[in-house]
Amino acid sequence: MRRPLDGTIRDLMLRKPLVRKNRRRARVMLYLLPVVLLVLVVAVNKLGPRFDPDQRWHGVDFAKHEAVQLLQQYLAIDTSYPDGNEIPGAEFLARQLEAEGIVVHLERLGDRNANLWAIIEGAESQALVLHSHIDVEPAPNPENWRYPPFSGVLDAPFIYGRGAFDMKSLGIAQLMSVLELKREGKPLSRSLIFLATGDEERFSRLGTRRLLRQHPELVARFYAVLTEGGAVEATDLTEVKYWGTEFGQKRFIDIWVCDGDRQRLEALREEVRQIEAPSNPPQGQISEFLKIYSDSRDNPAFRQMLSHPEMLPSHPSFSFLPPYIRAMTRNEVVAFPVEVNPEGGYVMRLILHLLPDVEIEEAWPEVLPAGISDFDVVFDVPHPPTPLTSFEHPVFRTIDELMEERLPEVPHGPLFLPWVATDARFFRQHGIAAFGYSPFWIVSSDSQRMKGKNERMPAPPFLEGVERYVELVRRLVH
Repeated sequence: MRRPLDGTIRDLMLRKPLVRKNRRRARVMLYLLPVVLLVLVVAVNKLGPRFDPDQRWHGVDFAKHEAVQLLQQYLAIDTSYPDGNEIPGAEFLARQLEAEGIVVHLERLGDRNANLWAIIEGAESQALVLHSHIDVEPAPNPENWRYPPFSGVLDAPFIYGRGAFDMKSLGIAQLMSVLELKREGKPLSRSLIFLATGDEERFSRLGTRRLLRQHPELVARFYAVLTEGGAVEATDLTEVKYWGTEFGQKRFIDIWVCDGDRQRLEALREEVRQIEAPSNPPQGQISEFLKIYSDSRDNPAFRQMLSHPEMLPSHPSFSFLPPYIRAMTRNEVVAFPVEVNPEGGYVMRLILHLLPDVEIEEAWPEVLPAGISDFDVVFDVPHPPTPLTSFEHPVFRTIDELMEERLPEVPHGPLFLPWVATDARFFRQHGIAAFGYSPFWIVSSDSQRMKGKNERMPAPPFLEGVERYVELVRRLVH
C-alpha cells in the first residue's frame, strides 16, 4: 500500500480515535493529553511480547499453526526496495501452491522483480482474484528494531517483520484460502485466481500496471478483485468503532517541477502549500458512505453533519471536521521538499489528489498557482478518472453478510480512502470491480507501526482473520 502523503497527515486514515466507555474522558485524552497517550503507547510497547489481552489465546503454541509458519517464512525474505529482491518472495509463494498440485505462472522481470498467478478452475470462467503485492517498504536502521526486520521472529503473541502489516499477512490469508479450497477438493462454481505482483511501493509499473497491459487474456477473466485497503478502527480487542471495506479512493497523479534556481522552486512550493481548493458537497457513493459512516462517530455534532453530506461545505462547523473527511470534498495537492535533480538543477515532486470523477484540466487551476507555467513540468503517465466500485456488488454484499454473521456487534460498511493509494485503482480503471478488505481485528498501536520500526502482526487476530478470510472466499466461489 502506497500512501501519497508523508508525515503525520498521511497516517490519519490508519490512526484510530481513542475510544473508552467514558467518551468524554476519551476525548480529553485524545485532544488535551497527548503526552499521557504517548506514555501509554510506550508502556504497551515495552510489554508487547508478554501482553495478550485475549485470554482465549494464553498458552497457545502459535508456532504450530501453518499460517503463522508461512507468515514467518515470508517475512524472512527481504523483498524491500531498493536492496531486497521480489523473486525469492515469488518463488516462496510458488512452492506452496505447487506443493498442492496447483500450476503457477511465475514471471521474472530482470534481477529483482516478479509477478505470479495461479488458477483453480471453476464452472464459471470469470474468476475471483485474490491480489497482494510482494514488495515491502525498506527498513532503515535495522539496529533500532527489537528483532531484525527480515527475520520473521515469533515472540508470542507477536510476529515481527517488515511487511507484517503491509501486506504479507493478507497475502498469506489469501494463500491459505487457495490452499484450503484446493485441499477440500470440492468443485468451485466460480474460478479462483491467486495473484501476487511486485513493484507496488514504486508505482506498480512492473507489477499490476504491467500485468493489466501485457496479459489481456488473463485480465479478461477477472470478475472482481479482493486486495488491501480495508481499515479497522479499533483501540483494543473489545470494541471496534468502524470496520470498512474500501470501494474507492482519490486519483493520484505525480508531477515533477524542475528548475535551475532552487529559491524559485522553494518559493513555488510555499505558494502551493498555501492553496486550499474549494470544497463541494460529496456526490454519489462518497455521500452515501458518509451517511453510513456517521453513526460510528462519537461526537454528536460530527454525526449530525456527516448524516447530511450535501450540507457539509456550508456548515458553520465544517472546518472542525477531521482533515481526512474534508479531503473527500475537494481536490488537493501535496508538495514535497525541493531536492537536487540528478540530471541537473533542482526538482520538486507534487502529487495531485483528485476526486474520482475530476479531470486534470478542471482541477489544475484549483490546486496549482498560475506561475507553475514558468517551470519545466513533467507528468507521470496520467490515468483517466477512476470509477468507484458499487457497494451493491455481490462481493461487497457477501462481505457485509459475513461480517453481520461473525461480528454482529461491529459497525461495518463501505470505506472511501482520500489519502491512501492501492492497486485497486488500476483494476477499476480497467472496469474491474475491486474491494479492499482486511480480515484482521488490529488495534491502532500495531497499525501505526506500518512502515516504521518493529512492524508486527499479533498472532491471535491474524489467525482469526485468516479463518475469516478463508470463509469469505469459500462463500464467493462456491
